[in-house]
Amino acid sequence: MKKELQAARLARDIMSGEPVCVDLGMSVREVWHLLEENEISGAPVVDGGGRLVGVVSRSDLIKKFSDGDMHLDGSTLIELFGNEEEDDGAMPERFVPVDDFMTPDPVTASPTTPLHDVAARMVAARVHRVIIVDKEQIPVGIVTSLDMVKTLADV
Repeated sequence: MKKELQAARLARDIMSGEPVCVDLGMSVREVWHLLEENEISGAPVVDGGGRLVGVVSRSDLIKKFSDGDMHLDGSTLIELFGNEEEDDGAMPERFVPVDDFMTPDPVTASPTTPLHDVAARMVAARVHRVIIVDKEQIPVGIVTSLDMVKTLADV
């Protein structure tokens, strides 16, 4: 019975709707603070028309810095990860657009994709989130690995 219930479920049944999106051209600092403010670890990146062009996560940002792909000095890192309320404007932001560190072509699914297909895509791509898009490639939701675990726990 449990397998039958899970097999019948679709992405729309467990997705978080109305996802917080990052606009192309936002700075690394703006992205970090958007994720912090919304208490999320990643978000879809959209173009001016709201269409999905990528995905970005906190781990993407940290990986870029630790790999040396972004040549930022220590003061920029302190500013980026520091408390915004303590920002006195003394350190100018080095503009690094999201375009430079997002993952293009993220894993997607439609709202009617069966959950087992969503899970298979996550595993195959080794990702923790699948962006749910409509026919115009506009993000309408997100299914995370935590959503999948919660669903299994509820069945």
